[in-house]
Amino acid sequence: MTTLAAIQGDGWCVIGCDSRASDESGRHIAMATHKIIENGPYLIAGAGSSRGSNIIQFGWRPPKPPNMVHLLDEFMTKKFIPEMRKSFVEAGYDMKEDGHAAEHDSIFLVAVRGVIYPIFEDYSWDRDVNSIYYAGSGSNIALGALEALNASRAKNPKQAEEYIRKAIAAAIKWDIFSGEPIVVKTQIGVRT
Repeated sequence: MTTLAAIQGDGWCVIGCDSRASDESGRHIAMATHKIIENGPYLIAGAGSSRGSNIIQFGWRPPKPPNMVHLLDEFMTKKFIPEMRKSFVEAGYDMKEDGHAAEHDSIFLVAVRGVIYPIFEDYSWDRDVNSIYYAGSGSNIALGALEALNASRAKNPKQAEEYIRKAIAAAIKWDIFSGEPIVVKTQIGVRT
């Protein structure tokens, strides 16, 4: 259980997370490893099963992204996600029943070249026109806080970080499955 929150800017993005891992009964640990890590040129944040995050963050070398931002959508669709799935299959984490789509039980916010890609359980991704992303048990609280702060209008990474810290703090206050400390990372890419 987790709170992830992120803001997409023009040529930059900011991703934040809490630091509590817990099971459905409420037992928790304060994580020694952050939920957002740098893996090559990527920031990768995970919510859901810790196993999925373990694999994508530490058990996998992601492919090198293209230098040109306008090629990222195709790259993520045709290269990054298929290779991510391949690593899940090899680790025994991917689930697929006959007649059903392949899936896993995590959500990832992946930043590359300053662009956020939310990768859902069915390996799909989509962008939000409001430039706000969130995942985990405390995400609805964080989303409400980001909306109240008008965070989609953040002018720069510093302001976005302030909004994300406030939103995750609100989630920590009201979601038993989220806890301190708050970790925030910024990635600068190319202006579009």
